[in-house]
Formats: sequence, structure tokens, C-alpha cells
Amino acid sequence: MQRHPDTADMAIDHPVNFLEEVISAGPGITVVVDHEGNIVYSSRQFEVISGKSADVNTHHNFFDFLQSGEADRLRLQLQKVEKNVALQAQYGIYRFSADMAAWYIYASGVEICGVKYYRLFMLPESSKQKVPFLSFDSRELYLEQFSVLGFGTFEWPIGSEVVFWSDGVYDIYEMEQKPGGINYEYVKGFTHPEDTRRAHAAVQRALEEGGEFSIQTRILTPTQKVKTIHSLGRVIADESGKPVKLIGSIRDVTEQTNIEHELEKNIAELNRSNKELEEFAYVASHDLQEPLRKISTFCGRLAEKYSSVLTGDGEMYMSRILASADNMRNLINNLLEFSRVTRDTQPFEPINLSFVVRQVKSDLELLIEETGTTIDVNGDLPAVSGSLSQLKQLFTNIIGNAIKFRKADEKSRITVSAEPLDGTQKLSYSLPLANNYSKITIQDNGIGFSNEYAERIFQIFQRLNGKAEYPGSGIGLAICKKIVEHHHGIIYAESEEGKGAKFIIILPVVPQK
Repeated sequence: MQRHPDTADMAIDHPVNFLEEVISAGPGITVVVDHEGNIVYSSRQFEVISGKSADVNTHHNFFDFLQSGEADRLRLQLQKVEKNVALQAQYGIYRFSADMAAWYIYASGVEICGVKYYRLFMLPESSKQKVPFLSFDSRELYLEQFSVLGFGTFEWPIGSEVVFWSDGVYDIYEMEQKPGGINYEYVKGFTHPEDTRRAHAAVQRALEEGGEFSIQTRILTPTQKVKTIHSLGRVIADESGKPVKLIGSIRDVTEQTNIEHELEKNIAELNRSNKELEEFAYVASHDLQEPLRKISTFCGRLAEKYSSVLTGDGEMYMSRILASADNMRNLINNLLEFSRVTRDTQPFEPINLSFVVRQVKSDLELLIEETGTTIDVNGDLPAVSGSLSQLKQLFTNIIGNAIKFRKADEKSRITVSAEPLDGTQKLSYSLPLANNYSKITIQDNGIGFSNEYAERIFQIFQRLNGKAEYPGSGIGLAICKKIVEHHHGIIYAESEEGKGAKFIIILPVVPQK
């Protein structure tokens, strides 16, 4: 232990024994300083790490060992310790000059025969990475958020002209030199002109209300590079509730923001392309109706007027032309339905799905009777916000498919049921927890399909079976998917070949009153 001759002997009967006891209390390196920062006593380890001799003829000031600007932070910490004993359990992280890296410093008050000193208990920062926070307060904020590169913390003692930055902030701002005297106005100078007012308003609001702010802004580095940063700030108050410090974190989100902007641009382009494609499908399909009608009309007249002449191959060719025209008409009508789904601008309204299924059963009544199909609805189905015509088409297509793809030797049996989604299920479907959803299941005992085709069947013009055996355009399930997505839901299928199919529809439900 080393002794400073001038300050150690001031009105102290046995200072050496007392300070030996103070310094030996616990592991680590201990330094005792006065109000001016003069070292009164220190443990032998401090002499080793500082490289300075501490004999009785040598005077040292602890602040001289710190890098520029760090002494002001330590003075503020000592003043707070003197006013609030609870702050002795907190620490600051200080950068020392020369080869001394960053050290954690706890401070506590020591009174010797009526004279107040400060005991600085030092522990090394052992990691090889730069310390991303400055003190106990900003450490807590740091741990609450991230542990990544491109991150730093700041502290502004309210009322002080100085703003303190961790190494990470200097790195984000690309400042190789660490200028002294950083203040709030200096920091504002880096903010992009278009974001200055918004950033200043967020900080002022937090100071006035004693709360937090979270804001994303742009900065201009000394090399005139534009970066996007996310700033999170928090006001720290004393025991009386008076704001004493503004702490915060800064994260470089430039790359993330650029990716998000590029993604938004691609989505906008995709939406524009899809809209143009839908417009084309609508116009083309509509314009094809008239020439197709003429083909069907004139072929019908030919078959009627020249029936005695059109025999054999001629009759066969004419019937094929008429059949192809009918198929093309169905295809065009389905394309028009497909394009109309998102073109429908009618506002959504509460629709009871039990009512929808009853209407579908009524519309398919003849087909249901001819095929001996049984349709069971287990319990009440929920009410959803949507379009009645589109929801009718959704259930008509799926139930109609279930009847179409029935087994030849078994009557079709279709079951419709619904259940609410719980929180775990919402998470599994990546759905917002705040909304209510219902899972509607339509299950049949038909021919089914291999589960490897479960996604393919929802693509437009995709067919798993031949037209001769199972007629259709291959658009029905694509329309179903488009309708469900238009209603902010999810649709998928599960099946095994020969064991029937199960279609699952997840839709947001109308809250019950």
C-alpha cells in the first residue's frame, strides 16, 4: 500500500491502519482519493498496472490516468455517491490512457476523522471486445436490447454540457478521433437535416414527461456517408423523481433498413405486376366472350341446317368443336371469377358461415341427391367479416370438388366443423395474437391425393386427374386460395391417396357481442 504524505496526515490519528483496513476489504484494486482526485492511498496492484512509482515523495492525481473526458464522468459519479449511498452499488466503465484498458469502477464514500474521501474499487473488463456501455444504467439498457456489433450507448447528465459516448457510438459515427467537449448541440449536428426536428422533439418529450423515446433517424458521418440509426432513450430520476440523467442506446440499422426498402419496392412492383395481370385476364377474358359466342352460334346453325350432310366424321368434328367451345366458355368464366376476387370493392360485412353452408347445400341440392352425398355440419360455424358471394363460392368449390372426386363404390360423406385457435396455434401459423381466428375443416371420404401435391393443387390450371374422367378448368382451388387470402386468412390441404381429403381454412372471426 502506498501513502501520499500531504493529504494522508491531515487531522488523522492513525490513517495508515485505517486505510490498510479499507483497502484490504475485498479483492480487486483499491484507490482512495480526495475531492480533487489526488491519490491518498492505493494498493500495490495499482502501481503495477499504472506503471507509476508511488513513493512518499511522488504526488499522483487519479484523473491524470484517465483518457480525455473520462475525468468529468468520474467527478459526476463521485458527486452522486456523496448524495445517494445506494449508488455505491453501481459502477461506471472508464478508459485509461496508455496500456490500461477499460475498468469497472465502483465508488463509495470514506470518512476519516471528519475528512471525506472516496474509495474506488476497480475490476478489469476482461472481454477482448470494446465495452458497448458506459455504466450500470446503460448496461441494463444494453442487456434489455441487443448484444451485437453496430451498437453503442450514450449518457447525458441533465444540466451538464457534456454527453458521453461508448466506443460503439464512435464506431457508428465513424469517428477515429474522440473529440472532447461533446455536447447535445454537437450531437444534433450529425442528424440528417430532414430528421432533426423529429429527433429533437422525441428527446424533449422524454425529458418533459420523464419517460422513454424510440426513434429511427438518419445521420451524416464526417465522411458524408448517410446511415440509419435506431435510438432508444430513457430518463433516469433520483429518489425525489427529478430527472438527473438521460441514457440511451444507438444501433446501426442501415443495412436492415436498405433491405426493408428494397423488399417494399419489390412488393410494390409485384403488386403492380399482379394488378396488371388481373386487368389483362379480365379484359382478355371479357373480349374473348363475343367471338366464342359466334363460334358456338354458327356451329349450332351448321349442325342444325346441314345435319343430313354432316354424317360420320363431319358430325364428329362438329360435336368436338361445340364441346371445345363449351370448355373454353367455362375456362373464360372461371378466369373472370379469378380476376374478380381482388377487383371486388364491396365493403366486408359480418357473414355467418352456417348460413353460407346452408345456401351452398341448397344450390347443390340436385347434385347431392343424384350422388347420395351426405353433408354434416358439426356445431355452429363462426361469423366472419367478408363478402357473401365470395364465401359462397369458396365453400361451393370445395364441397363441389369433394362430390366430384368421390369413390365410385362409396357414397360421398362430407363433414364441416370449426374450432377457435388458441395462442400457441396462432404462433404456429404466424398470426397476430391480438386477433381471434377460427379453423374451419372440410373433410371428405373421396379418392384423395398424394400429400406431395398439397400445395400444387392451389396453383392455377393445375390438375392431378385427366379431363375425361374428372372435367374442370383447374382454376377452382386457385380461386379458393385467392378468396381466403383476400379475407386475410390461410388455406391448405392434407390428404392420402385413397383416404379422402381435408381442407383447412383459417379466417379472422367477428368478435362476439
